[in-house]
Amino acid sequence: MDEEHAKRLADLKTQVMDMKAGFDNRVADFKKQIDDFRKNNEAIDALKKAHAAEMAAHVQESNRKYNELLQEKLNSEDALKQKAEKDIANNNKEW
Repeated sequence: MDEEHAKRLADLKTQVMDMKAGFDNRVADFKKQIDDFRKNNEAIDALKKAHAAEMAAHVQESNRKYNELLQEKLNSEDALKQKAEKDIANNNKEW
């Protein structure tokens, strides 16, 4: 009977040790996955920041170009208005 108990105890001990080793492996895999996830999040955050900076620069450049075009248009309109007024004044002098 003692031999059976000793054998059964040894088998149970082996099973517990195998389960513990399996659990330790799963914990190690889980820690690795968490580390990979954190690294991916950091990479994603860096990409988001780079994209935001790129978009801000693009918006500023587009606004600058728009303002330049608007100013050119206003200057052109003013020049045409002055020319029209000058032409009207010249025509009025001739009549």
